[in-house]
Amino acid sequence: MRAYYSLLLLAAVHCGGTHGDGAAPGIAESDATPGPVSPDPDRAPRDAGAPDAAPDARPPNTACNATDPRATPVTLSVLPDESEAPYVALLTSAERTIAVFGYQMGYGGILDTLQAKAKAGVDVRVILDGNTQRGTNDKYRALLEAAGAKFEWSDPKFSYMHAKTLIVDGKDAIVSTGNYSLSYMLRERNYLARLTDPQDVGDLAALFEADWTQTSPDLSCTRLVVSPVNSEARLADLVKSATKSIVIESMQFADRAVHDAVLERKAAGVDIRVLLAAPSWIGTNTQAGADLVVNAIPSRWLASPGIHVKSIVVDGTYAYLGSENLSFTSLTKNREIGLVISDAPAIATMLATFEKDWAASTSF
Repeated sequence: MRAYYSLLLLAAVHCGGTHGDGAAPGIAESDATPGPVSPDPDRAPRDAGAPDAAPDARPPNTACNATDPRATPVTLSVLPDESEAPYVALLTSAERTIAVFGYQMGYGGILDTLQAKAKAGVDVRVILDGNTQRGTNDKYRALLEAAGAKFEWSDPKFSYMHAKTLIVDGKDAIVSTGNYSLSYMLRERNYLARLTDPQDVGDLAALFEADWTQTSPDLSCTRLVVSPVNSEARLADLVKSATKSIVIESMQFADRAVHDAVLERKAAGVDIRVLLAAPSWIGTNTQAGADLVVNAIPSRWLASPGIHVKSIVVDGTYAYLGSENLSFTSLTKNREIGLVISDAPAIATMLATFEKDWAASTSF
């Protein structure tokens, strides 16, 4: 088993998609170790921009557990079915501020709307991965800055800036599993959650400010699932909470803590199914699938749409979705953002999507 996990950590695949503006084949967004990044001598010092509220303007957080209920419901969208429309709708609503965490930018409605809003005077700030995706993202940086947006490369302490989150006017946000290129959206399975809960959006805004200034955020009391702070523990705990069923639809299945939690629940009699990306895309899924089969856990793969989503549904009552892949680097080394939700309509949609994909998939 140790050799298996060593292979998973060394293997590399690109998560953004198989074509277009992604990294070269053979480079993983979550499992490769980037080289040192030199400071950019032409970049001005970091401008704090226009934060949505002073830190002392927020009431104290009261929801400190991932499963604590929210004040407002989460709305789920499914890709490729809904394409870029949910992202564009949120960005179009912006009147004052837009903050963007991203691994890769891409051509399409998201980039177009960010440029238009910046030109219209909205304070647009964007952080993109600069450790491994600087070559891909630099052309988008130039376009955004030409439109008047503010831009920063990600903090080099993270192996990857891999979060896929938008915050608008300090009151509305999207947490997504997918990258921002329209070409990817049209061929990959992804989820996005739109949320308006004041604590969640406030925590996202505070996290953005910390990453913008490369300081440490205070996440001592939050619902959010954030790497490298709490993701591995929170996802393992979610799996361990299952008493009836677990369905996992995920690009990867390579983190030991999550893997061991799944095997523990299988031994306890929980019904488990796992659906992964095609091994032709994610090479380590061949071994991951074989390991699941050996442990009598039904596991399949799907090539179209490409399984880029990262999701876990437990007992039909709680579900995780977010940017975190189920890999050690993603959960412990990257900047990632996810959520655990309990909204019945959203979870019903996730389960229906899983069943549709499962029916079209191939057994390992």
